[in-house]
Amino acid sequence: MKSIGIKIFIIVIFVIGIINIPSFSRAETQIDVQEGEIGVNTSPNNPQPYKNVTINLISYATDLNMATITWQTDSGIVLYGIGKTSYTFQTGGPNTTTTFDITIAPPGSMSTIKKQVIINPSEIELMWESADGYTPPFYRGKSLPISGALIKVVAIPNTNTIKSGNGDVSYSWKNNDDAVLDASGYNKNSFVFKNSMFDKTNKITVNASSVNGDYSAENTVEIPLFNPEMIFYKKSPIEGVLYNNGFKKEVSFKEDEITIVGEPYFLSVKGKENNLLYTWKINDEIVQTPTKKTELTIRPDSHGGYATINFIMENTRELFQNVEGLLKINL
Repeated sequence: MKSIGIKIFIIVIFVIGIINIPSFSRAETQIDVQEGEIGVNTSPNNPQPYKNVTINLISYATDLNMATITWQTDSGIVLYGIGKTSYTFQTGGPNTTTTFDITIAPPGSMSTIKKQVIINPSEIELMWESADGYTPPFYRGKSLPISGALIKVVAIPNTNTIKSGNGDVSYSWKNNDDAVLDASGYNKNSFVFKNSMFDKTNKITVNASSVNGDYSAENTVEIPLFNPEMIFYKKSPIEGVLYNNGFKKEVSFKEDEITIVGEPYFLSVKGKENNLLYTWKINDEIVQTPTKKTELTIRPDSHGGYATINFIMENTRELFQNVEGLLKINL
């Protein structure tokens, strides 16, 4: 009888111990999510003026699809609800700022998290031209790149801070998606490169950002290649070369002496004069190259017929860098 009483006592103590084990609510065991565990990204990364941009909230520490999220700007709440992890809007013009104050209440958390996103739409223009291509005097356009030419690209940030000369900018250049480290760096707003004969176009990308963080922009331009073109002009003894009246394929002259000038538009000639070969032909026969190599003077023996003039210029150091002009002269 005595041993039975001891067993009952032990069982009663064990049951009471189980009942008295402290319990913890789900809220008391929930580990609060920290601000750094919720990230923000934008698409695109560098929004341009008047373009749609999407802001996304991401986290691996909590399920944001179950969180209550409030998006607010200076004009008030623009988005509210459970799982509202993204917001799309249209940016303003250059030098405008849109600020989003985001409040996140993760599921089961005892506190909220606040994030602030500032969108400064930035714009950067890319201007390009051939760095060694030829254009005659008074030509109003830019020199267009041809195969094997040097091409210069200049980045022009569109923001009042940069335009006023305040703040340095770092530029990162890419040529056909390949980073160009030598051309990148602080205040390196231009990039000069040689086109490969195998590239029909060149895709140039620049990313520019100010040191103080107020400006960040990116832009890409596709630079096509062109063919050089030979255009002939008449040279007047009094007025000089008549650049306002180029000849196409046929022209009539009644003078006893005619001087024509061949202008090789866009051919890479700057700094390469020693590499150039000049060939003049009259009725398919090569004639002696004149002293002024791009000018040919013709003195017809009689009038009533015609002559065919060919002028060829080529860069002997570059494949595919040549241009030929053909002109029929009615005498």
